[in-house]
Amino acid sequence: MNRPRIIVGIDQSYKNTGISAAKDGKLLWIKNVQLDKLPTNSMRRAKLSKVLERTISAAAHLYGAANVVCIVERIRLHSGVQRSFISIDYIKSMGALIGSIVDVCAKYNVVVYSVDTRCWKSQVIGTSKPEDNQYGVPPEKWPTVAWCIDQGFQSSLLRRVQGRKVKGTFVCCGERWRYDDDAADSAGIAMFGVVGDWNKLKVER
Repeated sequence: MNRPRIIVGIDQSYKNTGISAAKDGKLLWIKNVQLDKLPTNSMRRAKLSKVLERTISAAAHLYGAANVVCIVERIRLHSGVQRSFISIDYIKSMGALIGSIVDVCAKYNVVVYSVDTRCWKSQVIGTSKPEDNQYGVPPEKWPTVAWCIDQGFQSSLLRRVQGRKVKGTFVCCGERWRYDDDAADSAGIAMFGVVGDWNKLKVER
């Protein structure tokens, strides 16, 4: 099949949403939208929508809506090794977040798909298994961070840490840093649109 020229990948959350783009089969950029300082989920959705609209409108204008797609991470119904059910409140809140993304894309006739976490990790990163590391990144997130670094996007993931936070950080050149694993995940999701099996995607409406 002919893949769209522009694929926007989103790892959505109310704390920190990763947004990445692939163009003509190659990862183009990796960014994030920090949302946890805002007091309500409604305000967080509004801020994310505003940021995303700039990306989607520009891409649709330059390349045509038919050449642009957006892929989000599908809502999980289970969590962890025990496969415990995720709360209904969480599912409802994430559904609202995806809905706000769909609404932005619909304004520009851009289709939104979702992909399962294990699916994009296995097909893009090559594994969905956790891996220990020396940088404080959660083991289940490290393979994707390492993959992004290998792609040449280390600087797009580095965040300087202010204050006394130690967990999830590392020290380099006398300063404390952390890797933005949400941004890294969005890159993997974007690249699924390039190398993944599109039969595994689901249209979000």
